[in-house]
Amino acid sequence: MRRSNDLEGRLTEWAGEYGGQRYENTGWQGVSQLAGIIKYHGRAPQGLNPSRVVTNGAADEVESAVRALAAQRSGVVPAAVLRCEYYARDAARAVRIQRLGAIGHSMGGNAKSKEARYCQHLRTAKIHVAGWLRLPFDELLPDDEAIDMLDYIVATNS
Repeated sequence: MRRSNDLEGRLTEWAGEYGGQRYENTGWQGVSQLAGIIKYHGRAPQGLNPSRVVTNGAADEVESAVRALAAQRSGVVPAAVLRCEYYARDAARAVRIQRLGAIGHSMGGNAKSKEARYCQHLRTAKIHVAGWLRLPFDELLPDDEAIDMLDYIVATNS
């Protein structure tokens, strides 16, 4: 049986494959139409586009889980937070929160409450992905983050 650190490994592998580092600017999207006209002296012959190979690898399973989460009304923000967390590992958390706000996923409030809400969305997304992949989730929160999350929950439910 896989442990929760395997979840972290799967998420890191997914980010490496889907985060734009490995397959960026490859495939037919980068081929110029003019290059095809020059190569074939007119329109390219039909049937040259290779069929897509479906691999269903470990990273593909994680991507399916994240897309399923994003398809839910209340899962859009957690999916965006998960992508931001793993795709932009080199950026500081405050920068990631700012980037999310720039694309319309504001965490709201002051800096401390933004970070607490970010952690809550990240945890929700990880729980969803772990459940989708049938992996156990037993990641403990540090005490300060747990208190911040409880304060946020109490403030939003009052």
